[in-house]
Amino acid sequence: MIRANLCICIMCFCICIISGCATSQSASAPALSADASPLERKLAENPNDREVNFALGGDAESHGDLLRAEQYYRRAEALGMPAEQIVPRIIRVLIAAHRYDEALDRCHRRLEQKPDDRATRFVEAALLVALERPKEAERDLHALIESQPKDPEGYLALGRLYQDERKSDRAKEMFHKYLELAPNGEHAAQVRFELAGDGDASELGGSEP
Repeated sequence: MIRANLCICIMCFCICIISGCATSQSASAPALSADASPLERKLAENPNDREVNFALGGDAESHGDLLRAEQYYRRAEALGMPAEQIVPRIIRVLIAAHRYDEALDRCHRRLEQKPDDRATRFVEAALLVALERPKEAERDLHALIESQPKDPEGYLALGRLYQDERKSDRAKEMFHKYLELAPNGEHAAQVRFELAGDGDASELGGSEP
């Protein structure tokens, strides 16, 4: 069961990232129909144009055609589209298709190459929570905080994780750190409300076991 609290908290920072389905990386263009779009006609002229494949992937994704979006994105990747542009799109399509294990694998591979990729780190943590692997999510968020100690959202996400794990003291510590770094942040009012009772553990999901 997905823990909506933390997943929503993390995903709101990374809405640009979702992933797709396992398809061919062939560089051949699809057959051209009579009502082909200008982009499809461009692709027919040059199937190896990675920018056109990327744009067609975005168009297919916007229309909910995740299979075709993935085909175009993977073709663009095979043609050398920079990882920082194409990997988030592939991850985004995979998540939209509910293929969380594959999305997690893609996140892991990306972070092996670029450990300081903030957005991918958040998404990986959310996926780990969704797959009921909170200890690994905690590890990810600690890695984020260590690499970017001035990032308030990392503390907020870790606080939400502790909150879901009913570790109220640790959650409060992270929430206070968030407020220290972002006193006027988007979530500051809600965090202050939750901390208002201070001694009332129920506000933060209960006491630590």
